Amino acid sequence: MKTFLDELLEEVELKEDQQKEVYVDLLLIQIKNLQDEITNIFENADKEIEIIKNWALSKNTVLQERINLIEKQLEQFIRESNKKTIDLPNGVLKVRKSPDKAEVVDLDLFLQKATSDLITVVPEQIKPNLKNIKNFIKMTTKVPDGVRVIEGKEEFSYSIKTEETNAGEKEAGIRTEQTDELRAVV
Repeated sequence: MKTFLDELLEEVELKEDQQKEVYVDLLLIQIKNLQDEITNIFENADKEIEIIKNWALSKNTVLQERINLIEKQLEQFIRESNKKTIDLPNGVLKVRKSPDKAEVVDLDLFLQKATSDLITVVPEQIKPNLKNIKNFIKMTTKVPDGVRVIEGKEEFSYSIKTEETNAGEKEAGIRTEQTDELRAVV
């Protein structure tokens, strides 16, 4: 039989648990607000970057047009001189013929009569199928040579509900660091 004090103690403990849940929920709201603020800062920075890029493009367009005009004048000068090279104190002007190029316009037709010296065969690429390796280890408990098993770690994460993700949940949290080395992870 419960005494009055026992009932009162249970009621107080229940209220403490509810207050803890409310506090934890407030912490989640605070995280969401801070994430929204971070997103807002990046959006504003992107807008400013776009404004600066557009300004730089407009300024550089004028400069590039001047460069193009000067290049045409230099080309006209060397062509009128009928020289292949003019060595000047601040640079060298040259007129050279570029090498001829070949372009395949109908690959099927080309391949019908092409000899082996006209084509290049690229060998198959072979890479490990990590999913199948993992399944093999689960089924046989044997680890193939050259494979290292990295045991999964316990990770902390949390989820925040938003109006945009009513159906699903947005996941965020702390992730473990990954190494820079390339490894076959199972």
